[in-house]
Amino acid sequence: MKNYIIAIDASVDVEEKYIRENEIVIIPMKYILNEEEYVMEQRLNEDEMHAFYNAMRAGGITHTSQITPYYYQEVFRREADKGNDILYIALSGGLSNTCSSARTAADEIMDEYEDLHIEVVDSLAGTGGMGLILMEAIRAKNSGVSLETNASNLRNIAGKVCHWFLVDDLVYLRRGGRISAATAIAGSMLNIKPILKIQDDGTLTTIAKQRGLAKASAFLTDCYAHAYSTDLPQDVIVAHADVEDSARKLKEQILSINPQAAVQICSLSPIIGAHTGPGMMAVIHWGDRNYR
Repeated sequence: MKNYIIAIDASVDVEEKYIRENEIVIIPMKYILNEEEYVMEQRLNEDEMHAFYNAMRAGGITHTSQITPYYYQEVFRREADKGNDILYIALSGGLSNTCSSARTAADEIMDEYEDLHIEVVDSLAGTGGMGLILMEAIRAKNSGVSLETNASNLRNIAGKVCHWFLVDDLVYLRRGGRISAATAIAGSMLNIKPILKIQDDGTLTTIAKQRGLAKASAFLTDCYAHAYSTDLPQDVIVAHADVEDSARKLKEQILSINPQAAVQICSLSPIIGAHTGPGMMAVIHWGDRNYR
């Protein structure tokens, strides 16, 4: 069986050590802070994440921009020259155009190399969900599963990744056009914390609003308690936008519900954090994403 590598967006929320140990190939992504564009060629370290969110707290304006198929072509061609096939796991097509760009690039590169095979998998997930899917891909590859079977299996299980998000400050949802200015002002005055999830089509939707951080955090763990399944992998990612102490409390609550959970705490990538702002927290796990 021909060797294949696993590639994923730089925005993936998983421990940096895991990426290094498993030789994951990273696709660059872009974000913009105060009109200056940054290209993430690897996951940011904790100091860089902290600086990014502190800049947002200080009033910095952030957004993201799409990378072009050229970036994918560059990485795919480099791996093809090494004789590798490629399994690429993309951020949800419902959140970004990166998956579409990757497919365009894959088709063009496969036309250049007669024996090259590239599988592009739409994770239907956010950055933490991509981390869970990446772990499954690595387990399968290490056990000898072929590229085609691995990709097929990932597509079949992608809809079983649950994402429960808490947004701390409504100003960032207003800037992104998801809510009106009036709603943001009223919500901030009432200390409202929206709860969002990712739907089956990979898009975001609001499922609840809680008053105060304590109630909102409890809502996330309640979602986990009702949606997780012992028949699926027990990996859990608690992603946070520069609120590690709160994330650690969430981890403890999850372990009190399910002592078998393998919980990682990860800083939220700027690719998502640019739109949600500091203070955001998420519980991402395998289970019934349509519980709510």
